Amino acid sequence: MGVSRFNQIALLPALLGLSACSQSGESADFSDADIAAYAQMFETAEVLDGPKLVPCTLSGGTETQCISITTVAAPTQHAQGPWCPLTINSGADEGGTWVKDGKIYSVDGKFIENLAEFYEDPQWQMFDPETGRVNAVRDELGCEVAGEPDSAEDYMNHCVECYQKFMAEQASQTFIIPINPVLDAAGSDRMNPNTSIGLALNGVKFDAPAPLHLILGGHTLGPFDACGGHVNPLVGYHYHEVMGCEPAQSIAANGHAQLIGLAMDGHQIFSNAAADGSNAADLDQCGGHETGDLDYHYHAAQAGSNQILSCFVGEVGCSQDDPDAICDASAVTRGPPGGGGQGGPPRDGGPPRDGGQTSDGPPPGSE
Repeated sequence: MGVSRFNQIALLPALLGLSACSQSGESADFSDADIAAYAQMFETAEVLDGPKLVPCTLSGGTETQCISITTVAAPTQHAQGPWCPLTINSGADEGGTWVKDGKIYSVDGKFIENLAEFYEDPQWQMFDPETGRVNAVRDELGCEVAGEPDSAEDYMNHCVECYQKFMAEQASQTFIIPINPVLDAAGSDRMNPNTSIGLALNGVKFDAPAPLHLILGGHTLGPFDACGGHVNPLVGYHYHEVMGCEPAQSIAANGHAQLIGLAMDGHQIFSNAAADGSNAADLDQCGGHETGDLDYHYHAAQAGSNQILSCFVGEVGCSQDDPDAICDASAVTRGPPGGGGQGGPPRDGGPPRDGGQTSDGPPPGSE
């Protein structure tokens, strides 16, 4: 398999002709035109700093050069939410989405009402049987408690949501990604569950799978919206699914799937489906392949899988909330799901922490 340097075929002509990557990550000189090409790639994102060239140490210990870009953690092309429906009579447009066994489900009132049957577990009771109102944690409190998977017993059967307008501060993320992908000598079968997947073209984080076992173990829900995203108070808005809301760019011929982002190992991420609606074929275990006019690249997993990529073929860089921190991805402890990773906060979507109060008010409107 040829692992190539960042390879925008039509969109980024300035990068054509640059040398393919080596095992060491050594690269040719990087010019202002190359920086401009990255800027063009993420022109729909709300960029706070960069793109710029920085030194970095990748997950396998390779010292190389990376592109650094800091973005506001919010979509620029679509609204956020809704997530938790108000009552068991709420329609699909008043709630978000959820995944099970590779399928997408609308989190409408009926879904909440039938959770015990859906999960074959009588302990599910996420609404008041007298009023039909959904038990939910919202507003400022929803943002305070979102992402805390450690108080399930105190908040069983609650739907948790956070809108960015209720966050104390605007969230941003800095992505430090190798300009020259480096094969992971440890093999492509490992994936740190706390690792960011990559960066969508609109500056939103492609995140690792949501820890459904932690969420459901507490009989809670942290729904995605219709675009496969939700909000963590430290990360901001981020995607766990690719559902066609994120911007895309056509850069390959013959009806190939569209470019939607950049993976943390420097390879491009394309949508799963091609122009004719057919799914990408001949993919390896990480969801990647080479085609006639594109070097190695990934295709996002189909919606409903609770993952965007299953693994990386290359060493990854860093995603972090401190834009000035030096990237050393090799120093990140590969902990279990629920911990932090690559300078990021704990995994999101878990039940609230101790001491909170619930809110039965209507979901706030999207920003």
